[in-house]
Amino acid sequence: MVSNNKIKIAIFIPWIKSKGGVERAILRIAGDKNYQTTIFTFFYDSENTFDDFKKYNVKVIGDSKPNGFIGRGVGLFKSIISTKIPNLDGYDIFLISTAGIAELITFRNKHKNTVALCHTPLRVAHTMYDYYKNESIKNRLILPFAVSIYKMLEKSAWRRIDYAMVFSNEVKERLINYGLMDQEKIFNLGPQANYPKINKKAKTEKIIFYPSRFIKYKRQELAIKSFNLSEMPSKGFKLVLGGFVEDRVYFESLKKFEGKNITIIENLSEKELSNLYKKCYVTLFLAINEDTGFTPLESLSYGKPVISVNEGGPKEFIKNEQNGLLVNADERSIADALNRVLDKKLYTKLRKGAENSTRYDEKRFMKNLEEAVSLILEKSL
Repeated sequence: MVSNNKIKIAIFIPWIKSKGGVERAILRIAGDKNYQTTIFTFFYDSENTFDDFKKYNVKVIGDSKPNGFIGRGVGLFKSIISTKIPNLDGYDIFLISTAGIAELITFRNKHKNTVALCHTPLRVAHTMYDYYKNESIKNRLILPFAVSIYKMLEKSAWRRIDYAMVFSNEVKERLINYGLMDQEKIFNLGPQANYPKINKKAKTEKIIFYPSRFIKYKRQELAIKSFNLSEMPSKGFKLVLGGFVEDRVYFESLKKFEGKNITIIENLSEKELSNLYKKCYVTLFLAINEDTGFTPLESLSYGKPVISVNEGGPKEFIKNEQNGLLVNADERSIADALNRVLDKKLYTKLRKGAENSTRYDEKRFMKNLEEAVSLILEKSL
């Protein structure tokens, strides 16, 4: 099937709706000069995602809007099990972008090179089951039954997938431990992030920056409480929270904390994001058991230390007391870490460590991707 022309890749991503690591990864792949891609999706919000998607062939093949936690899962499930992607055999690779559920599209769409671009197996069924179960009485009643059914479907769907690509060892280990994919069929591409040229002369301001989507499991409220408990406000520092609003109710609950020392910015532009990375003193990252963690990676790429919870993917590239601080997910631990970086000697050490951290840049990511694609195609001949 492969010719001297570009490799044809059909990419399925359930929703294109925000500006996050998933969307960045899809754009990296679509932008590779060696590939001709068609992006299939159920929902495309061109106003709230990256403008670069307009450069590529995006086809909306359904109507599954991402509304609410339970409704989102049910709607996606219905759309996925009933959708047949047209002319799929005309592509060299069928790439499924999944953080869970999306892999079920293999029930009606099989290709000899079916590859999961796996951000994580479904968190609500695995790593964050207890978190979501304890969120409400409704969840406590529904989730045990729903998750048990889902896990059976999940196993069946993954048997239809030939290979997986991941961005971190954390996700690779999840796939292996959950019995979803054999180790030798998993390609770790490594994370990719914005990779600026570090300007050591850039002026650092008294800003603690937490860039992330506004959704409960990112724990922005923990950042606010920890900042207020620390010495930072009395030292003239500001806490800036910024990112795409995924949970409007949660976002509005945070807005009440805005004031002299706390700024909350909705839907940061790429320019605003870059400027805040350049100006900030350190960044925070407090998400629950994150899969990879593109945000702290970007911070290191800008030469800025990270204070992160000691959970999930970020542990792979944040080295405690070398380029950042790893802390427990409680107010006192985070506040103590904020106080520690006020020490100039420690801060200088962390800053140098961040500037010298391994660069997970676009070139390396694309090289790993191209090697994985080539090997997959060779094995299918």
